[in-house]
Amino acid sequence: MRSSTPRRRPLALAVLTLTAALLPAVPPTAAAGPSASTSASAPQECAPEVATAGGIEVRAKPGAKVPEPPASGGGPDLLQGREPVALSAPGSIRVPTSVHVIAAGPTRAEGYLSPAEVEAQIDVLNTAFAGQGGPGAADTAFRFDTVGTDWTVNPAWYQMLPGSTAEQQAKTALRDGGDETLNIYLSGLGGGLLGYAYFPQQGGDSKPWRDGVVVLNESIPGGAEDDYDGGDTLPHEVGHWLGLYHTFQGGCSTANDRVTDTPAMAVPTSGCPQGKDTCLKDAGLDPVENFMDYSYDECMFAFTPGQAARMDAVWQAFRAGDR
Repeated sequence: MRSSTPRRRPLALAVLTLTAALLPAVPPTAAAGPSASTSASAPQECAPEVATAGGIEVRAKPGAKVPEPPASGGGPDLLQGREPVALSAPGSIRVPTSVHVIAAGPTRAEGYLSPAEVEAQIDVLNTAFAGQGGPGAADTAFRFDTVGTDWTVNPAWYQMLPGSTAEQQAKTALRDGGDETLNIYLSGLGGGLLGYAYFPQQGGDSKPWRDGVVVLNESIPGGAEDDYDGGDTLPHEVGHWLGLYHTFQGGCSTANDRVTDTPAMAVPTSGCPQGKDTCLKDAGLDPVENFMDYSYDECMFAFTPGQAARMDAVWQAFRAGDR
């Protein structure tokens, strides 16, 4: 296992023309030195989505110019519709985690995060999965151990939108480990995206480099992304990496997000509305506190026991391997 001491990669030699930044239409510290390294909405039904091998999910602000791609491939749900049961004790699964900071230049303004900022983000991730964010939050089986952190300065990779050449090049060059290793890419993104992740590959995938989560660098704790600066985009995307849907997936349908203890909701949440209920015929208010909604970070703090069980089952089926 590698040390958590920061690793630094050589400066990328090929510097391509920067893609113009896509700015969001409406709203959803210690500096590091240079390196030679590189209110409720009206109810409406959402189209059902299925978590399939290699499917992709995002977290975006309202009005984002980069829409959420459909889950790729079609076909049955990862767990074939089975209701999972918890298999592992809380905190018993230690996930090796490799963090890749991708910056446009060697300054903080250009996305060059400090080691302390990276550590603070991983702390938020572990707090979320330990159920320590607020009342009723489930303590999951997962804890995340940083096995390496590296910094790359490459303007061509900085926005790395889903499906882009930049995404493929950056991930191919930087990805560590196999399906059991969480690779986190902290970059500039664009288009109102806060992050994106791929569901487990389910074997035989011709593009294993896609695996991992990409998170907007200014959504880290104390970042510059107003309302999304508590670090909660990472727990959201890691939820997808472990097979969770959005809580609004499927709208007010029976299947919904394939988790029985998350109340149905028709549309994603913007802000932190009180008493939001977009599925009036179903029990429970919209779970605006859930990490898998689109609420502001200040009111997002929980996974449910059912979500914890689903993540556990998905890990055992697709990521645990021989560990």
